[in-house]
Amino acid sequence: MIALICTMEPYRIAWLPQFVRHYRGLGVERFLLSLHVEPSAGQSARDREFARFRESLALLGIDDAWLWEHEFNAPALIRHQRTLQSQCLQPGDWVVWCDADEFQVYPSPLADIIARCEARDIDFVRGVFVDRVAADYSLTAFDANTPVWNTFPRTCNVTLALAAGDPRKVVLARASVIVAGGKHAPISPAKLNTLRGWVQVHHFKWDAMLVERLRYRVRPEWRARFPWWVESQRILDYLTAHDFRFDPADLKPLNLQGAQLISFE
Repeated sequence: MIALICTMEPYRIAWLPQFVRHYRGLGVERFLLSLHVEPSAGQSARDREFARFRESLALLGIDDAWLWEHEFNAPALIRHQRTLQSQCLQPGDWVVWCDADEFQVYPSPLADIIARCEARDIDFVRGVFVDRVAADYSLTAFDANTPVWNTFPRTCNVTLALAAGDPRKVVLARASVIVAGGKHAPISPAKLNTLRGWVQVHHFKWDAMLVERLRYRVRPEWRARFPWWVESQRILDYLTAHDFRFDPADLKPLNLQGAQLISFE
C-alpha cells in the first residue's frame, strides 16, 4: 500500500481538494491526514474545525481523520506522525511524507517508482524544494477555484536564498524508515540506501497567511526552545524591509523541464 502522512492547520482545509487530487493522481492509496488545532482554541472551535475537516475529507472519499491538539512544533509533530506510521502501516508499505504546502512531482507513477526502488534495495527517496510564488512576487491568497500552480506560477529558491533553510526533504520511504523532525532526513541514514537523484517538491508556503505564521514562530517562548526560529526571523525581516513582497533580484529563477530531478543511475 502507498500511504501519505500529513498534518495541516484549519486554514489549509480549503487546499484539500487540490491536494488530494494531486496525490491520488500520483498513486497514493490511503491518506493518513490529521488536523492540527492549538490547545488554546476553545472546545467549540476545535469541534467545529474538526467537523469541517472530516466533512471535506468525506466529500473526497476519505473516511480516516485524526485530530492533533498540541502546540505546534516540529518535534511534537513528528511524534504524532510516527504514531500514525506505527499504528496504520505494515512493513511492506511505502509512505509519502509531505506537508500540506508541498506538492511533489515524479517522472512516473509512484507504483513504478516503488517497484524500481524495491528492485534496487532502495529504502527512501529524497526531494528538494522548488519554491512557488505569485506572478507579481506578492504574498497572494490561495484561491480554491484556481489551480494552485496558476496562483503561484513562479519557481525560485526562497528557502535557501532568503531563509538559509534546508531545502532537502524525505519524500518517499519504506514504512520501516523513521524520519527526523522536519522530514529533512531519516534517522540513521548511513544504514539506508537512497537514490542519487531528487524529486521536485513544489513548495507553496509563500501565501497571504505567511506573515502570521512567521510571527508565531519568532515569539520569545518559541526562540527559547527551537533554534530554527532564526529562519522565520530572516524571512520576516526581509519581507518587512521589502513591503511584504519578494524582490525578483533576490531570487534565482528555476527553469524546469518536466520532472527531471530523479535518477536511477
